[in-house]
Amino acid sequence: MKNLINVFIKYFMYWLVYFMLSKIVFLVSNLQLTADLSFPEIAGIFYYGIKMDISMVSYLMIIPGIILCFSFILSSKIITSIFRIYTYFLLLFITIINTVDLGLYPHWGTRIGFSVVDYLGDLQGLFSSVNWKDGLAVLLILAFYGILFVFLFNRFLKKSIQLAAKQKWYFSSVFILLTALLFIPIRGGLGTSPINLSTVSFSTKFYVNQSTYNFLWNFFDTAQRRKNEINPCSYTEIEVAYNTFKRFENQRAFIDTTLIEMNESEKPNVILIILESFSNKVISSFGGEKSICPNLDSICEDAVIFPSFYASGNRSDRGMAAILGSYPSLLTHSIINEPQKSVKLKMISDYFNQNDYWTSFYYGGDIDFYNLKSFVLQGAYDEITGQDDFPKEIRNMSSWGAPDGYLFNKVLRELEKPRPFFTVVYALSSHTPYDVPVQMFPAKTHEEKYLNSVAYTDSCLGDFINSLKKTKIWENTLVIITSDHGHLFPGPTDIIEPATYRIPLIWTGGIVKNPGVINKICGQPDLAPTLAKQLGWKSDSAMFGHDIFSKPSYAFYMCDNGWGYISEEGEYFYEQRSGKIRNFKIPQNAKPDLDFAKAYMQVLHDDFLKK
Repeated sequence: MKNLINVFIKYFMYWLVYFMLSKIVFLVSNLQLTADLSFPEIAGIFYYGIKMDISMVSYLMIIPGIILCFSFILSSKIITSIFRIYTYFLLLFITIINTVDLGLYPHWGTRIGFSVVDYLGDLQGLFSSVNWKDGLAVLLILAFYGILFVFLFNRFLKKSIQLAAKQKWYFSSVFILLTALLFIPIRGGLGTSPINLSTVSFSTKFYVNQSTYNFLWNFFDTAQRRKNEINPCSYTEIEVAYNTFKRFENQRAFIDTTLIEMNESEKPNVILIILESFSNKVISSFGGEKSICPNLDSICEDAVIFPSFYASGNRSDRGMAAILGSYPSLLTHSIINEPQKSVKLKMISDYFNQNDYWTSFYYGGDIDFYNLKSFVLQGAYDEITGQDDFPKEIRNMSSWGAPDGYLFNKVLRELEKPRPFFTVVYALSSHTPYDVPVQMFPAKTHEEKYLNSVAYTDSCLGDFINSLKKTKIWENTLVIITSDHGHLFPGPTDIIEPATYRIPLIWTGGIVKNPGVINKICGQPDLAPTLAKQLGWKSDSAMFGHDIFSKPSYAFYMCDNGWGYISEEGEYFYEQRSGKIRNFKIPQNAKPDLDFAKAYMQVLHDDFLKK
């Protein structure tokens, strides 16, 4: 019995050491954020987080517990082989998840969730996000964990496992009970509430709470929630949610506002430029840092700008669905990955196709990545350009595809269309790993590399607009500039803060006659209905996108951890798993209608499930 107990405890500690070490590695790999933490906060990460680590280890102990129950019929060689195969398989699988978590956190701002699976459909595109240094870091991390924990297994566990063979048969009953008791630490204790992310959260700082989480527990938790295919925002009866949503929307008032002056005899051209990962934080005209994007600042001087425009999500697929399909992001994934659902959307290109426009889509990267090509094809564009339409030497200049300078030059060369045109230009150079062909200023850290890539794209965009102004089509063209999503850089902002999602919306061009600033609160799903109305067309009666100039004004943003709600009554973030509401900004005497906000989210996810 002593030998059996010894194996059980040692093997438990083996995996507990792994997860404790992974916390240290996580904190070190995010040293810029960790450096701002106090000693009590760092200690709390281990003190509070160990409960979730123990829960995850207890899951991993179920199979070893069952094996030890039958140790009386297993030889030393067989039981050692079973343990070795099980351990090495887990070690490889868990370390891969751990490594991906380390690599994605600086860019996503959240621990790894099952939504990462959505990006595995195109491994070539996924690997384009990393450079050789990132690849080397991955190999080093895999080697570090592999060598260390294979050594620990052989040094401290192998002999104990061999001694556990051929034990007395009646010891099995004890181990059946011991294995069954793993239910208690798996659940997090005998309390009324099972363990969840709130159980280990103890700080008002988002990064601190993220650091306490067990990455593997979080991954499987998000997988389980998606597997259930139920509405994650079931806050009340669905009929009540719809009634609340409709009652709020029925109060909508429309205000006639004209941003453009069109030639009655000639349809205007429209160019929609979507920048990768641009936030207001990098544009001084939108309250951001100075000197990073001087060309955008210059463009804003002769444009209508919207400083309170919000991205719907924190990833490209979610932003593209909201811009091109007027469909908001969802908590855990995007409708862009569900072609059988997204085909039912009213695409922004549909408005132009119905009005006899030539429609085109330009992207310098792999258009198959995250199902973008399928989504664009549903928009029935007359012309689609991807990385294969660029010479090999150009598309190989960046790991993600043709740099933005070459993309904009191609668009400029091909401006002549058979009839009035609507063109979407999706830039990519400010996508990780930020390997742009021009060094705008010294860049060593991730943040500096991001800012350098943003400055490069800004210079390319400036050249494009200046060249466009010299063409004969400028006076009859509307250029809209926005972003697919924001960015954590430049910090400090967390993934749950509104500043991370505040992105530029700029209307410029020859038909924009009255430059100015419009401080209406709005979001990506509102762009297509607003544009349609400005062009004199009837906009689709979509549930989730509205004319920006109508009232009430609001915007939502979503991430894996919850959703944000922005209105004239304040800025709020609802933590989905804990049910807590975080207040970022509350005007005096504000009376926020958070019942509507919950109803909106519940109706949105119900609508998605029904499509």
